[in-house]
Amino acid sequence: MSDNIQRFSFAELPIRGEIISLTKTIDTICDQHQYPKEVRHLLAESLAACCLLADIIKIEGRVSLQLQSASVIKLLLVECDNQGRMRGLLHINEEYEHLINSDPFNFKQWVANGQLAITIDPDKGQRYQGVVPLDQMTLAECLEDYFNMSEQLPTHIKIFADHHKAFGIFIQTLPQAADSSIGNEDTQQAFEHVTALTETVKQEEAFELSHEELLYRLFHQDEVSIYPEKTLKFECSCSRERNMAALTTLDPAELVSLVEEQNEIEMVCDFCSNKEIFNRQQIMELLISEADQGVIN
Repeated sequence: MSDNIQRFSFAELPIRGEIISLTKTIDTICDQHQYPKEVRHLLAESLAACCLLADIIKIEGRVSLQLQSASVIKLLLVECDNQGRMRGLLHINEEYEHLINSDPFNFKQWVANGQLAITIDPDKGQRYQGVVPLDQMTLAECLEDYFNMSEQLPTHIKIFADHHKAFGIFIQTLPQAADSSIGNEDTQQAFEHVTALTETVKQEEAFELSHEELLYRLFHQDEVSIYPEKTLKFECSCSRERNMAALTTLDPAELVSLVEEQNEIEMVCDFCSNKEIFNRQQIMELLISEADQGVIN
């Protein structure tokens, strides 16, 4: 089964949902960096969470989760766009690296005194960022708090992950229209009903069953519609052109000094480890081009 995400809805309940399964994308991202098995667990969970958010928010653009802490996880950054293209990276605090192998995975301990930034970056329009405290026992619970506070929509997120696979299901009440005949009490009851059924999912069946099979197992007494799947894949947005643009932000004197000292400048992408090398002639041509643009402008 390919990595994919699907939306689903209920004919008689004011609830919407998303369901996601990942395997190949996790392996591709983690193998590029040779992350330890214990760390892959958190990165897999974060990738699934980011994709669920990106698909429920429904923007033409990109959604990212950036987690920073002074504990085991120094930095975790995952991104997903509306076309299902994903990438991610993770940096560990060397001071706490010994905890990775000595203690079982503990989300709250590994991200202690940290925070999570959710960035919504549309292709057109204003960029938005919300900050989420990491004061819950799981990443899913922290994200539930974000939706409950920012959108005031009851939300339930359940994620299973290991070093190789991730599964997630996202449940949320629909925003009520002004002329809706469904009251708040009915909506709350529907949400509690769907959430209770979702909580019966076990990791084994989440990893083994297809989305259709699992949704039928959970909601066969409710009329559920599942929509076509969207394929998810790793794809990095780095390029030689972007690296050249980054070089132009440096002071020209500093750039000349670097290339004179090393005879070339090497740039490595943190996400995919792709390497780009710029020799002395290429750097000088870049500086001349930038100087000419400055004169023209």
